[in-house]
Amino acid sequence: MSNLRTQATRETRAATVARPTAATRAARQRERILDAAEKCFIESGFQAASMAHIAQTAGISAGLTYRYFDSKAMIVKAIIERHLETDGACAIDRLNSSEDVCAAMLDLFESWRRGDDPKMNAGLFLDLTAECTRDPLIARVVRDKDRLVGDGLSQVVRRIARARGVNLTAAAARDRSDLLQCLMEGLASRVVRDPKLRRSSLKPMLERVVDLLLA
Repeated sequence: MSNLRTQATRETRAATVARPTAATRAARQRERILDAAEKCFIESGFQAASMAHIAQTAGISAGLTYRYFDSKAMIVKAIIERHLETDGACAIDRLNSSEDVCAAMLDLFESWRRGDDPKMNAGLFLDLTAECTRDPLIARVVRDKDRLVGDGLSQVVRRIARARGVNLTAAAARDRSDLLQCLMEGLASRVVRDPKLRRSSLKPMLERVVDLLLA
């Protein structure tokens, strides 16, 4: 009898461990919605991708989607935060020289030109930028993200300059990181306006400009 009770207890514990908790199920559902939203934004553009469209792509009801996100702006906020926690932080941490910075910018340009990033392309980047002029919440989210990226780039600039024997003030490093962001964001516009532009054409002058910024 004792052995049977012990076995039953073990099976109950195993079932409890195997069964996802409510928090785990909610987290998975959120990720499912965010993945669907990214797909809709890429395929249809930000304006055309409605909450109903996102719900349909996720394979759930619109009502359930609103249970997790009460607006499209909140979905955008969650997507940006997810990118910052993964891709953004890792990419910035890998930048240790002007060559690294230039290569990262050219890689981003090339990815946008090919349009093979499943989460972001140049058109969507510009679309989201334009949406900042119409939706104050999205504008605030994007600007907060922009400040975080700028902070990370400022540290990169100071680190590279220090390796070259130059001690930049925080303000000087921030000015240079702002210009780097202008260059990177400008590449998105060039991809859309000049589809024939190639990495090989940009590389020589971009290397010189970035090297001067980080000198």
